[in-house]
Amino acid sequence: MRNLAFLLLAILGFAACGDDDAQPKDPAATVNLNFRALYNGNPLVLYQPLDYPDGKQIRLQNFNFFVSKIKLLGEGTTPDYQLSGIEFFDFVGNQDATAAEKPLTRNYEKVPLGTYKGISIDFGVPSELNNANSGSLPSDNPLRQHFASHYWSDWDSYIFMKSEGIYDSTGDGVFNQSDIGFEHHPGTNEVLTSVTLLQPIVLTDKLVYDLNLFGDVYEIYVHEGVALDLSDPANKNTQSLSDLPLAKSLMNHWLSALSL
Repeated sequence: MRNLAFLLLAILGFAACGDDDAQPKDPAATVNLNFRALYNGNPLVLYQPLDYPDGKQIRLQNFNFFVSKIKLLGEGTTPDYQLSGIEFFDFVGNQDATAAEKPLTRNYEKVPLGTYKGISIDFGVPSELNNANSGSLPSDNPLRQHFASHYWSDWDSYIFMKSEGIYDSTGDGVFNQSDIGFEHHPGTNEVLTSVTLLQPIVLTDKLVYDLNLFGDVYEIYVHEGVALDLSDPANKNTQSLSDLPLAKSLMNHWLSALSL
């Protein structure tokens, strides 16, 4: 009987240990950051004529950007938590309506549980990375991966955003060489823009949370009902430091262009 009792205690002890091992020591959630590009509330499709407020049309051919310091904002006893230090989103695949409906997604695992009041996100590259040697960065870092296409030595800065297209200046509905091409490539530490969006985010154990962000290109070009005059040659591009005011203005418009 004594041996039987010992055996039962051993079995119960083993079962208890198994239950402890099955419980994660640090319960956490997974956050999917889903980013969609829009134009005036509709999915952005590149190379498609888009209505501009002056009665003419534009056709966007390229849209991408860096974002950094993506952070969940803690509430109460929940501290802030940074999801990522730097990311790159490129909507080159938005070639038709079906593709434009699909978000670009980044997955973040082991996010601490708790109640968050919203999210903060910087559009651009923080100065400590913008001025760093990209060769010292890990091979999977977006800054290293896109150095050739997005580092501008004349500005000693990464290009924070590329928005390129054609403005149908003649208004004939045909996009050709007689129309105005535009290339907006904001950069330098001065144009970094921080955006905060408040919305309750509650992360519970084993939850996969979809955090859906929307960036509306229309809001970048049409701010508070006033559209950037694309017929003005001064607004055609941001190629020199003299274009810094325009670059800063376009980046600041992310404050209204981003929604959650």
